[in-house]
Amino acid sequence: MKLLYLIGLLVITSAAAAQDSTIALRKPARVVIKFAPLSLLFDQDATLQGALEFRTGIRTAVQAEFGYGWRTLSPFDSDLKDFVDAEVWRGRAEVRFYTNRYRTNRRQGIAIRSDFPLGNYWAIDGLFKQINVVDRDYAYQPVFDSAAPRYHGLARTSRYALGSHLKIGRQFAFYDPHNRLFSRTLIDIYIGAGVRWAINDRRSASQNPSLTCGCGIGRSFTATDGQWTPSLAAGLKVGFAR
Repeated sequence: MKLLYLIGLLVITSAAAAQDSTIALRKPARVVIKFAPLSLLFDQDATLQGALEFRTGIRTAVQAEFGYGWRTLSPFDSDLKDFVDAEVWRGRAEVRFYTNRYRTNRRQGIAIRSDFPLGNYWAIDGLFKQINVVDRDYAYQPVFDSAAPRYHGLARTSRYALGSHLKIGRQFAFYDPHNRLFSRTLIDIYIGAGVRWAINDRRSASQNPSLTCGCGIGRSFTATDGQWTPSLAAGLKVGFAR
């Protein structure tokens, strides 16, 4: 009787194990280190930009992002190259809400159980951006004095921007068929929309400086009033979980 009971218990245990299609990663990892290549290649204010994502719950995470760039960093033509000097500082804080477990095959119910976040998510972010530009400052004299512009030195302008976006995205992992495991290399893709406010702080030796416009997409360095504008966010990050 005991033998039959043990055999039945083994059969039930084996059947339950066969139905469990959850794939667990080799080691727990709660931090994802990321790099944003598109901010270097396609942003009009190119920056070297990285981020850290920390898991805070089963379906929640927070992400901190920081970037820095200089006048000649962009491989393409940029209005920042029209200035004598320029630099870009960028920061972003984000709260993420993942919708469910990361599914690799919905028909078979295969899923990944990991200590770092994967799958579809929506997020709310807040951003800060500062652009510092330096230009040669010229002022035109009255006609009876001189028709030629007089050089006053260097003029400096700092542009400050604050904004927020509502975003949706997906973070997924690569599969290693040789070891039949999912690697710690991740791809994070997202899009979003929001608003931003920006203002310029101009410092010049003359009363009416003649500065380079710097009129890139959605901005100008010559306006002195605060500006509200709609803002779009889209990007791709490559990450490594550790």
